[in-house]
Amino acid sequence: MLTLLYFILAAIISFIIAANNSAGSMGTLYGSRVTSYYKAALLSGLFVMIGTFLEGWKMSGAIDGGLISNPLGLEMSLIVLLSMAILMFLFTFIAVPMSASQVMVGSIIGVAAAFAWEVNTQFTTLVVISWGITFGASMGLAFLTYIIMAKITSRFHIFSLSKFYTVSLFVSSAFMAYTLGANTIGLIASLNLSWYSIIITGISAMVGTVVLGRKTVVTVGRKITSLDPPRAFAAQIAGAIIVESFTQLHFPVSITQAIIGGVIGTGMVKGYQELNKKTVKNLVLSWSIAPLVGFALTYLLVKVLPLHLLG
Repeated sequence: MLTLLYFILAAIISFIIAANNSAGSMGTLYGSRVTSYYKAALLSGLFVMIGTFLEGWKMSGAIDGGLISNPLGLEMSLIVLLSMAILMFLFTFIAVPMSASQVMVGSIIGVAAAFAWEVNTQFTTLVVISWGITFGASMGLAFLTYIIMAKITSRFHIFSLSKFYTVSLFVSSAFMAYTLGANTIGLIASLNLSWYSIIITGISAMVGTVVLGRKTVVTVGRKITSLDPPRAFAAQIAGAIIVESFTQLHFPVSITQAIIGGVIGTGMVKGYQELNKKTVKNLVLSWSIAPLVGFALTYLLVKVLPLHLLG
C-alpha cells in the first residue's frame, strides 16, 4: 500500500515540478517567439522524459551517503514528496518559478533534523555553493556565448541566420529539458530508486510540462527581459551545459537558476537597464526561502503525522 502511495505521490510531484520548471526548457524558446507554446511544450516534455530514463539514476548519490548518512526509507520518502507537492503546487499556482532541488534538499534535511540523524555538512555545503555557482556560471557563459555567436553569425545571410537560430533554439531547448529530467526529476526518482520510479516520474514530468507549464514559461520568457533568438539560444545552451556538468558530479542544482542566470547574462550584453528588476528580485527571494520552507514544512509533517504512518 505504501509503495503504491509512493508511486502516486512521485507521479504527482514530478508532474508539478516539470510544470513549475518547464520555464527552464521552454521559456526562452517561447519567449523568443520562434514557435508556439504547445510545440515547445511537446519538445520539452519528450526530452524531460528521455533525460529521466537515461541519467536520472545518477542523482541517487546525492541522498543516502550524500546529504544524510541514514537511508530515507519508503515512509520518509513519502513525507518528503508530500511536503514538496504542497510547496510546488503553491508556487506554480502563483506563477513563481521555485527551485525543486532546493526545496527537496531542505526537505531531506528537515527529516534528518526531526529524527536527529547525522547530516553530511561537507556535502551539503558543497551543494549550497553549487547553487550560487550555477547561477553565476550560467550568467557568465551565456554572456560569452552571445558575444561569440554574434561575431560568428555576423556574415550570415539574413535567411540563413534565421534558419540557423531556429534550429539552434530547438536543439538547446531539447538539451535543457533533458538536463531537467536527468537532474531534478532524477532526484525525485532517486528518493526510492527503482526502474518503476524512473519510468513513472519520467512520464509524469512529460505530461506536466505540456499541461501545466504556461504561467512559469511566460514569467521567464517574457517578463525578465525581451528575448530575441540569439539571446534565447545563448541563455538556453549555457544553462544546459552548467546543469549537465553538475549532474555528472551527482549534485542537485537548480534548473531555474541556471536558465534565469543565462537570461540575465544575455540581458547584460545591452546593459542592466534591459532587465525587469522587480521580477528578478522576486525570483531571488523565492530561491532564498525555498530550502527554508522545505525544511520547516517537512519537519512539521514528521512531527504531527500519526506515528504509525511513519513506520
